[in-house]
Amino acid sequence: MSQKPIALNPSVIRLIKDGFDVEVTNQHLLIHSVPYLNSKLEVKAGILACAYSEMGEVDTHPYDHTMWLQGEVPCMGSGQPMVEVINHSRMQELFSGFLVNHYLSNKPNNQPFTNFYDKVHHYHTLLVSQARLIKPNADARIGTVHRERNQDSVFQYPDTASSRVGITAITQKFENDKIAIIGLGGTGSYILDQLAKTPVREIHLFDDDIMEPHNAYRAPGAVPFEILETVPKKVDYYYQLYSNLHRGVVPHSIYVTNENLEELDHFNFVFLSIDSGTARSIITSYLIIKGIPFIDVGLGIERLDYDNGNTALQGSCRVTLATPNKCDHVSKLLVLEDEHNDEVLYESNIQISELNAMNALLAISKWKQYKGFYHDDTENAHNLIYTIAIQSIVRSE
Repeated sequence: MSQKPIALNPSVIRLIKDGFDVEVTNQHLLIHSVPYLNSKLEVKAGILACAYSEMGEVDTHPYDHTMWLQGEVPCMGSGQPMVEVINHSRMQELFSGFLVNHYLSNKPNNQPFTNFYDKVHHYHTLLVSQARLIKPNADARIGTVHRERNQDSVFQYPDTASSRVGITAITQKFENDKIAIIGLGGTGSYILDQLAKTPVREIHLFDDDIMEPHNAYRAPGAVPFEILETVPKKVDYYYQLYSNLHRGVVPHSIYVTNENLEELDHFNFVFLSIDSGTARSIITSYLIIKGIPFIDVGLGIERLDYDNGNTALQGSCRVTLATPNKCDHVSKLLVLEDEHNDEVLYESNIQISELNAMNALLAISKWKQYKGFYHDDTENAHNLIYTIAIQSIVRSE
C-alpha cells in the first residue's frame, strides 16, 4: 500500500521524491541527515530547518532566504568556518525540544527564493559540496521520510506568525492548558479573540445570553445582520466563529451558579468578565478554595456634564490576577455585591468597544506574563488600573 504524502505542497512533494529526509512539524520544515564538514574535516550529519507554512496545493513562498542548522560549525575544505553562509552561531530553541546552533544566510545571485524546493537545494549544495571533498558520495537524499504532520495541533492552520519570528518555543508554554471564560460580553469576547490565537488545549465559554445588536457593536469583527436575525446564543455564535481558527473552543450555554460550580474544577485558568457582584463573589471564592488561578476584569465609565453644556466620558479598566500564592487582595479590590437597583445599574453600565478591548488586552497580557511568555519587572503586580483621563496604568498588590 502506498503511503500518504507528507503534504500537498509541490515543493515538499518534490523534496520527498528526490529522497530528502523531510519532516514538517510545529510550523517548521526540517531536512534531516544533511552532510557537512566540521573544523576537523570530519563529515557530520546536521538538520536544516526553517519556518514553514503549507496551504494545500499552493506552492507558498518561503518567508525569507535564511535557514537554521543543528550541528557543529559548518566549515570549508580548509577547516575554516563557512563565513559566507553563517550569519551567527547561537543556540536557540525553535520549538519545544528542538535546538539549533547556527543561523545561515545566503542568497543565490542575491535573489530571494520563490519556493521551498529551491531553498533547500541551495543550502544542501553549499554544505554538501564541502563534505564531498572528504566523502565524494555524501548526500542528504537518503530516501527516508518523516510523516509527522503535528496532528495534535489545536489550530485549523499553522501558526506561522510565531514560527516566522522564531517564538514558537515560547508560545508552547500555553500548550495543554484548559481555560474558561465566564461572560462573553464586550470584554469577554475580546479575551476569546486573543486566547483563540494561542495553543491552549481548550477554551470553554460560559454564558446564557443571546447575541443582540448592542453586543455586535462591542464585539471583535463584524457580526452579519443575517446571524443577528437568528437570535443565536452568544456561546454558539462565538463557537462557530472561532472554531474556524481553534479546534478547542467548547460552548456552555449556562450561567455559572452555586449549583454548577464543579464545572470549573478541571480548568488551569479562568477569566471572569461579569457584571454581577454576587456571582463574582460565589465564583472567585470557589476558585480560591480550589486553588485555580484567575483574572477578573472590570470596566467603570461615567458621563461628565460640564457647566458649558459639553459632555465627556471618564473612567478606568481594572485587571485583577489571583493565584494560589496570592489571593488576599480579592476581597479588597473586587465588587462582590450587587447594586440594589438593577435598573440603575444597567443604565449606568456604559460600555465602549475600544475600552472593552483595552480591558481584555490588559488581561491577556497579564495572563501571558503569569505564564512566563512575557518578562515580568513588576514584582508580580496582581492588580492593574488603566485610567482613561490621564492615559496611565497603575499597578499594585
